[in-house]
Amino acid sequence: MNFTMPKRENGQKTNPWLRLLYWGLVIAGIWFAYLNIQPYERAVSFLGGKATSSAFTSLVAAIPIINGIAAIFSKSLSWILGAILWGVIQIIEVLPLILYNNEKFIEKIVTEADGRSRYQDKDTDDPALRMLKRTYNHLPISVVSNLEVLKIFTYTVDFLICLTVYSPVESGKISDLIFILATGQWGKLDYGNLALALVTLFAIEVIVSLIIWVGKLSYAIIP
Repeated sequence: MNFTMPKRENGQKTNPWLRLLYWGLVIAGIWFAYLNIQPYERAVSFLGGKATSSAFTSLVAAIPIINGIAAIFSKSLSWILGAILWGVIQIIEVLPLILYNNEKFIEKIVTEADGRSRYQDKDTDDPALRMLKRTYNHLPISVVSNLEVLKIFTYTVDFLICLTVYSPVESGKISDLIFILATGQWGKLDYGNLALALVTLFAIEVIVSLIIWVGKLSYAIIP
């Protein structure tokens, strides 16, 4: 994603207040990104990040120079793995938002979908050929559809990670959360943790949406 403030085609500068807002949002995005990595670092440690870190250190312990570097960075490995996990999840969640606000991408998909030929299934077709025909016929729309399915799956995983790290119930168990919600025992919820979970889940998407909105608004407002 390009975080450079969009420029007008005629060379005019954008509104200074919009530029300030734009870069303020970019800085806020970087700050929230740093904060949001921490839950994923904890999740990685919970799922075996510490064991991975120990195995990694043992593997390179006999290598000169590298073993010293590994000793320095071994404590940071869980954070690095958490950052990678967070980055992959955020890319999948934010990518549709960026693509759907890109007119050239939408135009290309619509043009290809309307202009491409379609293959008809025949009774004499081999099952593999029939599968290939259906796959071809659904392109390029299937790319967008699969991205949406992947996004839903990723949000589910992201939500579970957030609830595990910032559990809104004292026991930290998802089953207890479901029971409390089903029985309406709202007083037993930790609303502070629930707010942290929601911020972790949606903060970057909201900021990216605002950045895109400000970028578009800059073309509509004359300084």
